[in-house]
Amino acid sequence: MSENTNRLAGFVKDQFSSFEEPLVQEIISCGELVQFQPDALMMDIGQKVEIIPLIVDGTVKVFREDEDDHELFMYYLHAGEACAITMICSAREGYSKIKAIPEELTTVISIPISKLDEWMLKYKSWYYFVMDTYQDRFEELLKVVDGIAFHRMDERLIEYLEKNAEASQRRVVHKTHQQIAQELNSSREVITRLLKKLEQRGMVRVNRNQIELLSE
Repeated sequence: MSENTNRLAGFVKDQFSSFEEPLVQEIISCGELVQFQPDALMMDIGQKVEIIPLIVDGTVKVFREDEDDHELFMYYLHAGEACAITMICSAREGYSKIKAIPEELTTVISIPISKLDEWMLKYKSWYYFVMDTYQDRFEELLKVVDGIAFHRMDERLIEYLEKNAEASQRRVVHKTHQQIAQELNSSREVITRLLKKLEQRGMVRVNRNQIELLSE
């Protein structure tokens, strides 16, 4: 067994321990390890979906973007997860509805899209993994909708900062005010004003291109 195959097998067994052994062997047989640099475009809107990326290391930001480059942050993907929207797009129309960009050096196992339906019928653990993925991402999307419909921008900003901190496992968020504004579909001026208010309340410390969260 080659070193690359050994690495792939190790990732599968570490991050997807619920998979049956025959499924693990199929993933090792047809899967390919792919590494993405931070801020590289992993998936683009309108791109034909030909693979299922299983995240085994790193963090990926998933968001929507319109023709005016306005972004709407949706959720993060971590090790042991896959993107439900990518699965749905591939199963129906074949083209991505989202953008995905790694926040850090990220490794994925690339699986041919043809395996999605085949393994749903063949392996219970894959079936439950896909169903759980759909449910988790649906709940994330409901939170986004609730945030837009019912929460004030300051509440959305705090939740956004908390999610970023959780994703990086650090209490410092390395984002510019403009980047945050784009992802929350707001303006830089509004974000700057709200961050200043949060700083006055002792919740954050704002430095150049980074925000430190002071409250758990």
